[in-house]
Amino acid sequence: MRGERATWRATTELLALGVVVAATLWYALALGWCLFARVGAGHDALTASRGIMADNMIRWGIWGPVREYTIEPPGVDLYYTHHPFGTYWMVGLLARVFGRHAFVPRLGPVLMSIATPPLIYAIGRRIWDPVSGALAAAGYVVLPMTLAFGNLAGFEVPTVFACIVTTWGYVRFTERWQRRWMLVSLLGVAWGCSVDWNYVLFLGFALGAIGIGAFFLPPRAFARVPRRPLAQWWLLAAAVATISVVAWVWYFHKIGALEGLLQSDTKRSKGSEFPIVAVVGARRYWIDVTFTPLAIVVGKIALPILLLRTVVGRRWHEVFPLAIWFMAFVTYTKFKNGADVHIYWPFAFGAYFAFALGVVARAALVGARWILARLRREDTRERVPLVVLGALGLVPLGIVPDGIEGLHYGRQTGGRFNEKGTRSFRDVDKAQALEWMSAQMAPDTIVEMHDGMKSTWALDWALRRKIRNFPAQPTTDAPPVERYFVADLDLQPSIDQQKMAELFKVVVVDHFVMVDRAAPKGPADAYVFDTREPTFLEWYLTNGTEPVRTIRPDPWATWEVRDAWGQTPNPPPTGEPRTLEQLRIAHNVALSRGDPAGALRLEQQLVVRLDTSVAAGFNDGTRLVGEKYVPGVLPELTLIVRASGPAGGDFELAIESTIDKRRTCSMVPYDDRTQHLGAPFPLPPRLWRAGYLYAEHAPIHHRAGREHFIGRFTSLAKEGKAPRLINGQEAVPLLTLE
Repeated sequence: MRGERATWRATTELLALGVVVAATLWYALALGWCLFARVGAGHDALTASRGIMADNMIRWGIWGPVREYTIEPPGVDLYYTHHPFGTYWMVGLLARVFGRHAFVPRLGPVLMSIATPPLIYAIGRRIWDPVSGALAAAGYVVLPMTLAFGNLAGFEVPTVFACIVTTWGYVRFTERWQRRWMLVSLLGVAWGCSVDWNYVLFLGFALGAIGIGAFFLPPRAFARVPRRPLAQWWLLAAAVATISVVAWVWYFHKIGALEGLLQSDTKRSKGSEFPIVAVVGARRYWIDVTFTPLAIVVGKIALPILLLRTVVGRRWHEVFPLAIWFMAFVTYTKFKNGADVHIYWPFAFGAYFAFALGVVARAALVGARWILARLRREDTRERVPLVVLGALGLVPLGIVPDGIEGLHYGRQTGGRFNEKGTRSFRDVDKAQALEWMSAQMAPDTIVEMHDGMKSTWALDWALRRKIRNFPAQPTTDAPPVERYFVADLDLQPSIDQQKMAELFKVVVVDHFVMVDRAAPKGPADAYVFDTREPTFLEWYLTNGTEPVRTIRPDPWATWEVRDAWGQTPNPPPTGEPRTLEQLRIAHNVALSRGDPAGALRLEQQLVVRLDTSVAAGFNDGTRLVGEKYVPGVLPELTLIVRASGPAGGDFELAIESTIDKRRTCSMVPYDDRTQHLGAPFPLPPRLWRAGYLYAEHAPIHHRAGREHFIGRFTSLAKEGKAPRLINGQEAVPLLTLE
């Protein structure tokens, strides 16, 4: 019977190991998705921030992080000193090895994330059992939070990794008191203190609890362990942490950055006096969509179990999962301002959930065996662990669909998710346009950027130059070093566009413009993006949520901007129009040449490609002709309108969406916020011509559930009124997505 039990136990351990291997492989594949993708806006712009720091370290031979490009060696006053420099040095080292690539700042977090599930299993296997450890590892790799942000070039992943390494080293050290494992734990401490101040919360809780239990409570209240090696680990861990923190604080004080650090913490904790229930309630959707209600329930159940097992059961190894919970809780509630802005702020709760699922599994296993003992039945075939693995394995399996949806939604929005309903732009197309412009620019120059570009680190990274924000159109009296100006036509008023076109040679790439003050004055030249869907390999590595774009000169787009800005010469394009955009512009060309019959023929060719059920008229004579929805890696909704003539003010066709039904097989409640989408027309209504057709292109980041889209004209300025529907309705119903 003992041999049979040993065989079944070995089978169970092998099955648990298989779960861990599968979970780790899945997590590696998930985090590798879009690893080499171009950096865009949103929280993904942190990737560019780290890349800029690495560029400056390598170029200027400095060891401090500088988050902006300079044309002269930066001083210590430009160092970013809100955190220790550990993660910055890591990126700088990787950049020296691999060069300047978008994957480099992501690589460190990805490697640490991939190593985390096996380490969680190794910890769980030793403090509980193989099944509990395997379930803990599986739980970590299915959460939307850990999937969407496991590659984030921030502090969260390295901090969690430091906590896990510290715990793993301690657990192995206490098995046989081998000093090499104490060294592993201390390396975790050193890394954690070099990454983020929040790690000190984890370590302080763990050291405090273990210190009280081992040195102040009666011996029977703490596990029977040799006090001398335990005291050595405790004192060395405290010493490493203290020396690290004091050294960083001293250095920041020496370079005059300590006051800025304190002000940053004060700013991020602003509002922490509000009741926790109200604060958490305001973030309910963010919490549900990144963790799922099921994971939250498991975490709540596990907390008292961990406390009882640690205090009453004297299982002091389980102090470490509690320490992770404490660190995550304080960070999430104390620094309210930061958590209100950064959806990934509670990332550490992902590690806590992993251990929570593990301890629930352990409690279930112990409880089942206790019941069998009371019934005087023997589990000769070790079926209890298999039953626990199968039953609680339904938890990560139940979370997987929402985890995959969260991974896709996170990548698609640059980690912003719904951004609380506000309009946000992924800006990968903008970054590519700026990369192209950067190749046309002289080195060691400063780029003036119109405020409408909504500058992020991703744009600095794309230009590889120092950026100076500029609120209006470019002037002619800038110094030579500031010869370039870039802007977004979508967000540049008509008067600024016309003034810019009068003074300079303008180069347009899609709806982004570049001015070189040193270039001879002349009519504008326009380039467009040719787009296509990615191949499978492109989809996985670089273009999972963006089409493959190629920049080329386009005579149709050139004609349109020159016509709008009154520039000559402006010869009509030759050849047959093929795309929707070319047909639209060709229609306008025909009208400008006094060819109404040709314009009608082209409009008919265009209209058959549209859904005209949404057609609507407005009180100023403007008419919505139709819509076209194109699915793909980046779905796009195109709206075509016919102008009645130049408008009295600038307005846009704003798009909004609401959800009335959750996605099938999802545990996450649907997002009840109204989401704002779309962008103003590249050529503002003040520049429109009677009868011309104009287009608005809106990327659609479809939220989970049945989503309804509507459109309405809204004014962009106080003066002038936006057109209203002649049928008295407030908005035009557009498409619906399931």
